[in-house]
Amino acid sequence: MFLRSLDLTSFRNIESAHVVFDEGVNILCGDNAQGKTNIMEAIRFFSECRSFRGASDKELILSDHKFANILAEFEKNDRTQSAEVRFFSEKRREIYLNESKVLPKEFMGNLNSVLFYPEQLTLIKNGPDNRRRFMDVSVCQIRPVYYTLLSQFTRVLQQRNALLKSGDLLTLDIWDERFAKLSFLVTKTRENYISRLESFAAPVANEISGGAEMLKLKYVPSFEASDENELLSELEKNRERDKELGYTSVGAHKDDFETYLNGKNVKIFGSQGQQRSCVMSFKLAEAEILAETTGEYPLILLDDVFSELDIGRRNYITGKILGKQVIITSCEPILSLPDAKLIPVKNGKVE
Repeated sequence: MFLRSLDLTSFRNIESAHVVFDEGVNILCGDNAQGKTNIMEAIRFFSECRSFRGASDKELILSDHKFANILAEFEKNDRTQSAEVRFFSEKRREIYLNESKVLPKEFMGNLNSVLFYPEQLTLIKNGPDNRRRFMDVSVCQIRPVYYTLLSQFTRVLQQRNALLKSGDLLTLDIWDERFAKLSFLVTKTRENYISRLESFAAPVANEISGGAEMLKLKYVPSFEASDENELLSELEKNRERDKELGYTSVGAHKDDFETYLNGKNVKIFGSQGQQRSCVMSFKLAEAEILAETTGEYPLILLDDVFSELDIGRRNYITGKILGKQVIITSCEPILSLPDAKLIPVKNGKVE
């Protein structure tokens, strides 16, 4: 897969821009707050169907404008394709694939990317919400149907919580059955992904450490259930407590995963460097899984991470990305990548 170009209109601080990318390494170069990460955010939107910075659609539209547009031209399966997202201040966004309007579930998996950004380097140290999000986005790219499963699960969870808060439990049996089925499927899908991720990430972590560290991943469900009926029984058992709490206390929305190096929990015992190495191994493994599953290597996005890594880890990443299409944001040219295409960004303009 190869991203040829990106056009932006009224997106964030960018009134209008046309960016052309090389097949190798591209560096969006400029001072802070000029628009480099905004371009990266637009590219990543095609993979997640949402802002990786957590922004609402309205926040993506340039101030005093009512409309924004991002358009990508890319090569996939040996043919040129297009992807477009139109944002409106007064209605829901619209997504187009090859000029045909599609739903997010139909769009996921068409323009795949793997994103490194500074906040993600603390993935292990931060709370479980971030790790669940990492798993879900990763799985959605290799199994777009998972997007539908997640949407259904979220809706049923919201409905169950609404009933618990209202105290109206007459229909709770029906919602519990739906919840148990969907939650069990989400848990098993994530669990399988973590197992696969470990098989790719462990050799990378071992290589980064010079053969000194063995990585293991452990999926941690909120409740160990061998099937959906066991989870359903647990929901019924916890019903009174959930009613008092006003929310569902067990299920996939409470699951997590843990990272171990040489048998020790990295979140508790690992240094900052070890935690960052593990996240690097996750992201490089994610790229390999996408390549193996789809037959095409994903786009690699590095948003200001070089400044966050020491020279050893920086050089390791550099060695791994050569020969692949990579887009990097940086305040200055990167000496270890002398052949990269420099794309200057200043005041929301691509020069």
